[in-house]
Amino acid sequence: MIDFGKSLKRAQETKNINSSDLARSLGVHRQQINIWRNKKNCRLDTAVKICTALDYKLDDFITL
Repeated sequence: MIDFGKSLKRAQETKNINSSDLARSLGVHRQQINIWRNKKNCRLDTAVKICTALDYKLDDFITL
């Protein structure tokens, strides 16, 4: 099973982008990023938006 939050944390570390900057690029509050970082799963459209913002392909993101 894929752990979305874990993948998000690793992607942020790899791309060296903090939650505030990611939130700004997605048009959401920083708290929303922190919520996502602690979730095991998410909606597909959310994952696609995050992958786009972090310049990841979805398949690469979920294998982080």
